[in-house]
Amino acid sequence: MRKIYSILIAIVLTGLQFNAWSQCNNCGSQFPTTTQSTTSSSFTTVSTCMYGGEYAVFNVTSGQTYTWQTCGNTAFDTQLTLQQGTGCAGADLAYNDDGCGTQSTITWTATFTGTVSVLVSQYNCT
Repeated sequence: MRKIYSILIAIVLTGLQFNAWSQCNNCGSQFPTTTQSTTSSSFTTVSTCMYGGEYAVFNVTSGQTYTWQTCGNTAFDTQLTLQQGTGCAGADLAYNDDGCGTQSTITWTATFTGTVSVLVSQYNCT
């Protein structure tokens, strides 16, 4: 039993180290230029064409679960970074690279009511 515990701790520490080094900071311009809101329980398309380094801003409500994804777009390898606030100056909340093939997906439950930004990057942070 002691060996299993040691292996689990090593896996958790490795995962934390990887995520901390994997955030993209190539923030460019906001697209679309308006803040997005939805009350839909199904996927809503925000844009069919975003460039690496662009970010979208969303209103979120505490306790609600949100999913952002580029799944299905096979034109390039994506990365998504979820940050608190408008623009890319807020705290990092979540990150994903290759959640669905070479595309990315983030599912997150809001811990506050306010705005978040989703930065879209092409691998490796370009």
